[in-house]
Amino acid sequence: MNLNLEKKFNKYSKNFDFKGIFNPTLTSKLLINSSQNFAKRSKKILDLGCGGGIITACVFAVNKKANYYLSDISKTAITKAKKNLKSFKGNFTYKSGNCFEPWEGQTFDLIINDVSGISSRVAKISPWFKNVPIDKSADGISLLKKVIKNSKKFMHANSIIVLPIISLCNTYKAKKIVKSNLKVLKQFEFNWPLPKSMIKNEKLLNDLKKNNQINCKKKYGMIVCSTIIIIAKKC
Repeated sequence: MNLNLEKKFNKYSKNFDFKGIFNPTLTSKLLINSSQNFAKRSKKILDLGCGGGIITACVFAVNKKANYYLSDISKTAITKAKKNLKSFKGNFTYKSGNCFEPWEGQTFDLIINDVSGISSRVAKISPWFKNVPIDKSADGISLLKKVIKNSKKFMHANSIIVLPIISLCNTYKAKKIVKSNLKVLKQFEFNWPLPKSMIKNEKLLNDLKKNNQINCKKKYGMIVCSTIIIIAKKC
């Protein structure tokens, strides 16, 4: 992420209102960084699972002329996104709804998907999913699967979708679903340590890993997770 976007992300993370909704994470930051070059040449950009609007806010810095479409299953998130982006002089359309349902009949040049899934059992012990919707599957891929399989209806031949896979889900299944439905152009992987607050649940994590419901690793005495960012288009 360039220095300007880094500063904006840090500023918005601190000043935007995320109370009662999903807070920005490293995944949000990685999605912004991976999307910016595609955003520069896009006219219609969909922020899917927009939360409080931080991805749109940062991407807006590289393309103020695009039309931005923001949706989230949480009505509270949409309210917060409108509030957070109120001072931005851009063309923003907000809708609340599940996955792509609010955008029936539309196609987009760029889809940035922040509906990332992790195992439901991990989500319940994590610091990220407090009073916000979670993937209800034990392997954490049901939401991702829904997004990927439906995304093609909302893409034209040159559309790009940027999406994350987190190793606190079954990454093998997730990658297989992506490759079965989309043409992967690029893939980046970033490692990060599991938060200390979750280490006390190591037995649960080991059990989930043994059952291939998550795919984190033990290294240097730490539990190391990864976020895979995939850039893809229609097959």
